[in-house]
Formats: sequence, structure tokens, C-alpha cells
Amino acid sequence: MLKVLAAPGPVSYPMIAATMRNHDILIDFGKEGKADVILDSTVSLVRRGLRLDYITIKGLMVVSPDVGNRMGVWRQGSAADVLTRALLDKKGLKSQLVYSDDMGKLKEMLQNGEVDSIVVASVISKGKTFEELLGIPGSCGVHVNGDREGFISAYQEGIDIMKQDPQGSAEYVMKRLPVQVNPKMISDLPKVVTLLIERTSDYSDFEQLVKRYI
Repeated sequence: MLKVLAAPGPVSYPMIAATMRNHDILIDFGKEGKADVILDSTVSLVRRGLRLDYITIKGLMVVSPDVGNRMGVWRQGSAADVLTRALLDKKGLKSQLVYSDDMGKLKEMLQNGEVDSIVVASVISKGKTFEELLGIPGSCGVHVNGDREGFISAYQEGIDIMKQDPQGSAEYVMKRLPVQVNPKMISDLPKVVTLLIERTSDYSDFEQLVKRYI
């Protein structure tokens, strides 16, 4: 049995999808506890002091259309917030940040001219990724305590399922998440981000950057 502890966001979707065929996976959602595999954003893994073994998603969060003077940012204290503040310092800018827990509302604020730009998931709006703007290694990743080959096999199977059956896997994943998510945001994910299993090398610069802003 592969025991997984996952943040209930996009990083968990392929692993959930894998359980459509693989019943030897036990997933708990949250950030407390121990498991064979821990899935979270790369920022959160560094924040939690966990080794970043693999990158699993690239291009998840974007700045749309570009850095502005008044920026709508998803969720204060989130990975998006940490990376936005790091980006502004890198560019030497003093943009005003407006926070919201609702990405849809942020998009409306941009359309209404209430903000100049927004920081949201790439399934919500097109924009420039933090991989492009800040050179981060990836948006989401994994810390593996146990069977690496078991993780790789299961996660890759989940990625394949999401690509082969976007609608069916989205409905399945949605029903098993502890939070409400529009199934279209799940089915569209493989179209707008890069889902992969990439072994990390030296990510010390990213680690130092995150620790500066958490």
C-alpha cells in the first residue's frame, strides 16, 4: 500500500486519478502527518522543511497579463503570494497587492479595471508563468520517503488517465476531493500546464528565495 499525504489541489489530481485503476494507494488530505509520499506546492514543501525530490507540475500559476501597479493575488500567505512578492523585489517594483480567496472574482476585478493584473491558476487566465518570470523549478512537487518507483509508476498512470479521459477522470477526482472544485478546472489542467515527474537537482537558490518571503 502506497500511503500519500496530499494538499487537495492540482498536485493531488493525478494521484487521485491513479486510484481509478490502482487500489493500493491510500490518500490522506492535509499537511500534517507522515506518509510514503507527500504532495504539495514547491513553496509549501520548502516552507515545511521537506526535501523536494521531484517536480510534478510546471506552469500552474500565472501573472496575467503582466506585472501591474495594482495586482490581484490569490490568497494571502499562499505560494502565489510568496512568489509575487519575490518577483516584485526582483523587478524593483512597489505594486499594491489586493488579495482574494476567489480566483473568479480576481478575474472579474481585472476585467472591470479594479486591478491591472492578477495572479491566478493558468486554468483561469492566460499569462506569464513564475517559471518564466522568476526561474522557479516548478509549481508543485513531491517528497518521497518510501518506494520511489511505486510513486513514479502510480503518478505517471494518473497523468496518463487524465490525458486519455479528461471528463471521466475529472468527475472521479472531483468526487474524492475534500474541497469543491469545478470539474472543468480539473479536465482542462493537462491542456494548460505541464504534468510530469522530473527529478530535482540543485534547487538551493529557490529554497533560499522562498525562505526570504515566508
